[in-house]
Amino acid sequence: MVEKFIERGTDYQLKNGKLSVYETNCACRDIKFYFDHFVITIMVAGHKTIVTNNLKFEFFPGTLFIPERETINSVSIPNATINSPTKCLVLELRPSYIQSFYEEVLCSEVNKKILYDELEESTCDYFFSNEELLIKAFKRLYDHQLQRPSPTKEMIDDLIIKEMLLRIFNTEGGLLLKRNFEKSISEDSIRKAIHYIHHNIQEKLTAQKLAKVSGLGQTTFFKKFKACTGSSPIDYILNERIRQSKIMISKNQLNLQEIAYQCGFNSYEYFCSSFKKIEHLKPTEFKKSLQSAIFS
Repeated sequence: MVEKFIERGTDYQLKNGKLSVYETNCACRDIKFYFDHFVITIMVAGHKTIVTNNLKFEFFPGTLFIPERETINSVSIPNATINSPTKCLVLELRPSYIQSFYEEVLCSEVNKKILYDELEESTCDYFFSNEELLIKAFKRLYDHQLQRPSPTKEMIDDLIIKEMLLRIFNTEGGLLLKRNFEKSISEDSIRKAIHYIHHNIQEKLTAQKLAKVSGLGQTTFFKKFKACTGSSPIDYILNERIRQSKIMISKNQLNLQEIAYQCGFNSYEYFCSSFKKIEHLKPTEFKKSLQSAIFS
């Protein structure tokens, strides 16, 4: 006799997170679940009804769903049976891993074609997609966990996950995943300004332009920006330029002068002096330290 269970979980450890498979083989109602960060889920078999204060969602196979975080989700599974169980996949990734890959894309030459770039960011706290290639990639990641262990497993897992993230970054879902690693900024007007800085770092950025983006007067903008970030707009811009330059140096695809101009510095000399002031190393020394670490 097959045992009945409301939920049976199987975890597959990944280098940068965890993939879990949750199965149910009997009908149930109002099962509660809670995530303190955003996760990526799909139904492989069966059907769930998910209800929160903001949402009632019928979750079927063929849909990717990022549920609300920090809220109680109530799940009902009306049709699960021993012969026809439900199966749901949940992918949890380390926020630092998502951040690292997001920044790698942000500093690429084609980032504006990849990253969802609506200045008026969605206020929605969940996301779903029916993109076929995204669903197939998720299933491929699961299928790969069922194969025999091999020396290439971690690398293949990583490639599949990055494909998924790229496809999500190109949608509003990317905005949710960013919240897993971005410092919480309560002021919507300041979030708009920070979003603009990150995506337009190569441009000439001024406090006046950012105040206009935020919709605030200059004096109010300056005070709110400092209160939210701990930095003045100009200091924040400079630190962001250096941060992005470090990512580009680590990729070793451009020379330092090209990196300086792509990060918005109007001269190579100013880039070098700013880099040393913040990092206490010259850009050339930082580059050598990376190369030494690779070959040590």
